[in-house]
Amino acid sequence: MRRERPGLGPAEGDSGNANTGTDAGNATVSGKGIKAAGYLTVNGGRFTIDSADDAVHSNASIDINGGTFEISTGDDGFHADESLTINSGTVNISKSYEGLEALHVTVAGGDITIYADDDGINAAGGKDQSGFGGIRGNDRFGRPGPGSFSSDGSIVISGGNIYVNARGDGIDANGTLTITGGYTVVCGPTVGDTATLDFDISGTITGGTFIGTGSANMAQTFSDSEQGVISVRVGNQPAGTTIILVDSNGNTIIPSFTPELDFAVVILSSPDIVKGETYKITIGSNTGEFTAK
Repeated sequence: MRRERPGLGPAEGDSGNANTGTDAGNATVSGKGIKAAGYLTVNGGRFTIDSADDAVHSNASIDINGGTFEISTGDDGFHADESLTINSGTVNISKSYEGLEALHVTVAGGDITIYADDDGINAAGGKDQSGFGGIRGNDRFGRPGPGSFSSDGSIVISGGNIYVNARGDGIDANGTLTITGGYTVVCGPTVGDTATLDFDISGTITGGTFIGTGSANMAQTFSDSEQGVISVRVGNQPAGTTIILVDSNGNTIIPSFTPELDFAVVILSSPDIVKGETYKITIGSNTGEFTAK
């Protein structure tokens, strides 16, 4: 979703060589941690970054092939104007405005933890721009309605372990969202025009496990899937309420999960969830049966 970003002074939108001090060739002070005017590739190492602006920034693209990142930032954890790809490594973003942002975001591996004041993972074009929330129709968990904003952005998750705690949208794809693997958990709020999943064109899951909670106000679920998806409104539930999913034989499909934020929607998908089959979901002390779509 699009919001005003906090003021970052003269460093906003700057470009230059990767550094943590002044830009090369001038006296402009940069608030970014690691910065590149072109492509940025990290193959390993340990990085502790506490920055006012983006912690890791590229005016082009970023590839993360390893390394350990401990990040606290007043803006994005990772921002690339073009593409951001994380293949492996450990990323812990304890504070950010948005966690991962680029026109095209790909997560193929790694262990990623994101705490964000706005969107956790955002596919948005341009320089340090937040995304736009779509306008949905009246379907219970429908696709974006007529007039929705869309773009050429994309988010692809094919592997890795991802945990998102976001005060805005959990995963915001201004374009398309595709999940083919990995283990993704999204914990969103129940206030404001936020959604666990927010996409403008399509949201597809063909593999991997997805566990999501958040607001019912702007709720979307996957528009297409090859495995079962369970999407339910659960009323207003307090943070720490346990969620468990079992099949008709009593086998646990989604083990005990306790969201850190209040929630009103639960979205679950796994290779073990079969379309058309009935499952029991327990929310705290309440249990109900639902058919996977």
